[in-house]
Amino acid sequence: MTTSTTIRTFIEDREVAGEQVRTWEERRLRAVFRKLAAGLGARAVGEMLPGETIAGVLGGPIDTQRAALTSMKTRLGHAGMYALLRRELAFSEATTRATVAASRGRTATSVTRLEAPDVSADRFADWFDDLTASNREAEMLEACPDHYLLRGLPDGRQEVVETTGGSPAATRFLVDYTRTDRLSTPADPGYPIQIAGAALLDDGTCIGGVRHQLRDRDGTLEALLTVEFPAVVPARLLRQHQWHLAVEFGNWIRSSTASPR
Repeated sequence: MTTSTTIRTFIEDREVAGEQVRTWEERRLRAVFRKLAAGLGARAVGEMLPGETIAGVLGGPIDTQRAALTSMKTRLGHAGMYALLRRELAFSEATTRATVAASRGRTATSVTRLEAPDVSADRFADWFDDLTASNREAEMLEACPDHYLLRGLPDGRQEVVETTGGSPAATRFLVDYTRTDRLSTPADPGYPIQIAGAALLDDGTCIGGVRHQLRDRDGTLEALLTVEFPAVVPARLLRQHQWHLAVEFGNWIRSSTASPR
């Protein structure tokens, strides 16, 4: 995933150093490796990382850590991931339903802005659309340690199992990119490319959504990334999800520049 693309990251309109984004990702890599190790046990981890140890992987370059974690998740498979996280997912769904009810339609947002010189907004949008349409699960997983399962469903929606921001438990939801009617964040006419959709539970309950907006400015891709949550979600979770956005989209942008044009 490593490329020479330098990305500027802005959180709450303040620029943060790339090293801070990397440090956040490394911290989450350690946390997720430990979660998998605790849930699976040493014998299963040995099957998924033949000839390696988690401690050894964590001592290596960040690209090696990303690849090893993605390999573990892929080997575990969808059914294995559901089984591993079943209690977390049940807890998070109940908690999410309660926060939606308490929020009474009001929303709160996590917003991160990225600038990537010499990257085309149109090209990145096409690459991202193909990423989801082609269902390239490994590339979707590798972008952020907190991704556990990302895949396209036959009905066109995207299934997501991830830890959102600073949440103690992974959450499962569906993103419907054909529905934007429940979003509180309006489209900014200054950003001609929109990646937007509603986040839903299986029964159709809307729990939030995304509005990611892209444009070119003076040869630089500008990405205004917004995730909507129920209004009563704790502020800490919202702040942590800003870093989640910085990591995943930063890595996706770098991956897109490494792909054949």
